Amino acid sequence: MKDTVRPIGRKLHDDAHKTRFTISQDIIDYYSQVGLDYEPWSANYNMHFGYYSKGLNPFKRESMLIEMNKQILRRVNINKRSMSQIIDLGCGVGATARYCAEHYPNAYLTGVTVVPWQIEKANYFNQQAGVASRVSINLADYRDTPFQDNSFDGGYAVESSCYADGLDKQTLINDVYRILKPGAKFVVADGFRKKEKSSRLFEKAFKLVCKGWSVDTFANIHDFKDALHKAGFTNIVIEESSWRVLPSVLHVPWVSIKYFLKNIFLRAADDKKNMQKMHFIAPVMGMIIGAHRKDYGYYIVSAKKPLS
Repeated sequence: MKDTVRPIGRKLHDDAHKTRFTISQDIIDYYSQVGLDYEPWSANYNMHFGYYSKGLNPFKRESMLIEMNKQILRRVNINKRSMSQIIDLGCGVGATARYCAEHYPNAYLTGVTVVPWQIEKANYFNQQAGVASRVSINLADYRDTPFQDNSFDGGYAVESSCYADGLDKQTLINDVYRILKPGAKFVVADGFRKKEKSSRLFEKAFKLVCKGWSVDTFANIHDFKDALHKAGFTNIVIEESSWRVLPSVLHVPWVSIKYFLKNIFLRAADDKKNMQKMHFIAPVMGMIIGAHRKDYGYYIVSAKKPLS
């Protein structure tokens, strides 16, 4: 049985699915230009913040990044006894998908990204990890995927939902609802606004973060919850995890300074320089907006597609 099962979408490596939405070229350019620059943050290319749990060393960033993967997958509630098809929405170079494949031997992962470079890099890492037969990375827009209705037993988006359009991310949520099987869970980890308008300092820092990471806007947590309800999701659980994420956020200044010295200050001007400057500025400004606890927070949101 296992030898014949494959991740959904294995034939989509080479050609992007023709989406009805407009894909921002800024997103593709950003990750194509600075994607390799995430290595100082994580040797395994975990392109997200970490999750601190009791017993972890807050000075060891990678262990907290891995813990975030654990927390996400635990909430997806993957069945360890039977084959499960899981989708990673905005998978980057597939770090979370690889972790899932390595720790859930009956799970088959389908990742989607709009960045061709990430597919090539992810395939290399998947081969190195020995999970290439159970992880498929595909060029597709997660707001309009080519997969059939009711295809997946679970799905997640780790710090990628922010790239969908609008404050509610309804387009992403609608398609996820369509492709999940009844009873499947959808889990999102990301930063969210809490209010529509905030102080001038917050708004200025917020705009720099969005510009630096090529994000149109982060979701508003209240609008996001309403969008989940509107799509049909139930059992919605919203957990603010800002304090859990904070220990990894405190690594940002040191990593950013090293990045600045290596890639900007000491490097001659080149085509990447302006984008690298914004890549340096964004996480620093992120600490400012994160300090505005009444305005912004990091959340893990879980929702379930009802059985009927």
